[in-house]
Amino acid sequence: MNKVRLLLLSITLLPLTAAAAEEFNGTSPMLCEPLRGHDCLPTETACKPLKPEPGKDLNMRFDVQKMIVRAPYRNDTLPIQSFGYNSKSLVMQGTSLDLVWSAAINRTTGQLTIAIADREGAYVVFGQCRLERTDTPAAKQQSR
Repeated sequence: MNKVRLLLLSITLLPLTAAAAEEFNGTSPMLCEPLRGHDCLPTETACKPLKPEPGKDLNMRFDVQKMIVRAPYRNDTLPIQSFGYNSKSLVMQGTSLDLVWSAAINRTTGQLTIAIADREGAYVVFGQCRLERTDTPAAKQQSR
């Protein structure tokens, strides 16, 4: 009888465990910190490391529910034009007048890979995302 209870409890908790394991699925806004980046030009044989600008907030904010991205070097938001899922990641893509971008965020770990390209070259950035709290005054200000 104890085995039956344990089996029923396991079956009941399994969906909750799977949902908790995939926090980065786009249902909550995400704050992503760039850890490494590369500037790639077609005239160069290798990409150059991006150097962070001292004192600048370089975090990116992804809000799939609102279909927007806030990037550090833009005053306006970038639209998320499409999103979906592959076997392990939340995948997003978008365009603006001058560039195209594509991002993948691991649904379990929050690891970020984003590529941004324009007519002159591309940036590739690797980072780490965390769920952004939406109940703080700063987060409420950002969402306006």
